[in-house]
Amino acid sequence: MGREGQNILAKTAFLIIVAACIVSVTWTGGADTSPDETGRVAEPLAGTAWDLVAFRADNGSVVAPLHGTAPLIVFGESGTLTGSAGCNLYSAPYRINDSTIAVEPVVATAAYPAEEQELVQQESRYRDLLVAAASYRVEGDRLTISGPSGRELLVFARAEQPESVPLLSTEWRLTHYTTGSGSTVASPVPGTSITLVFDDDGTLSGSAGCNAYSAPYRVNETGISVERVIATKASCAEPAGIMEQEGTYLDLLRSAAGYRIVGDTLAVIDGNGRAILFYTARWAEGPEREKP
Repeated sequence: MGREGQNILAKTAFLIIVAACIVSVTWTGGADTSPDETGRVAEPLAGTAWDLVAFRADNGSVVAPLHGTAPLIVFGESGTLTGSAGCNLYSAPYRINDSTIAVEPVVATAAYPAEEQELVQQESRYRDLLVAAASYRVEGDRLTISGPSGRELLVFARAEQPESVPLLSTEWRLTHYTTGSGSTVASPVPGTSITLVFDDDGTLSGSAGCNAYSAPYRVNETGISVERVIATKASCAEPAGIMEQEGTYLDLLRSAAGYRIVGDTLAVIDGNGRAILFYTARWAEGPEREKP
């Protein structure tokens, strides 16, 4: 992956719940735990984003991230955190109870610029520390995550709100998808293009690589459901693996339960809180789909 691609991945880190299709992302200004209109107590980190400024290295010292590759973390409204580990995108379910936090195993993309061993090591260390989280505290514009012993592992500074694109009126191009049990992430087969468009009549459509597909969909404030995916019946022989990829993609789309958008990146999430499909925005020519 070239430097431009790295910058695109590093700046995105999608994923704050978008309310009612195209409503702007809401970011909280602090750890507000006051009850909402229904009497529920708000999860204190939900809707906030943070840039990593320091982390605990393998040798125990506290160091700053490599220049230009600082990981970003975004806490979603439904118990899913997502972001950029510096180059690759990641997602994981999380739970908070008072000052304690638990992060489940991270699902991440797996692309790196050539000869970037330091970045590979930094990303691996960052993900390990994130899963080791046991407690947190917010002091002004600083978020500190500590391990079970109380030792500080990760220190973040509050990030500015990225400018997001709408779910509708955008053509989305698949960049990564999960395989197997959802623990690994793959890129589309070279030479294939998988797209997704949400229309305001409640129908989504696109190309699955070989065949065109469509399906009714429903969204609410916290999720999305896809029903009765219908596809054409063509069979493509090339490139190798295109039909297997298409089958996997359509199965993943059927299991959609939620979505997140930050910047020009969309992630579709399943019922277990795992990001299963990753897209980037692609604006078609013409007045109806212009880049904001």
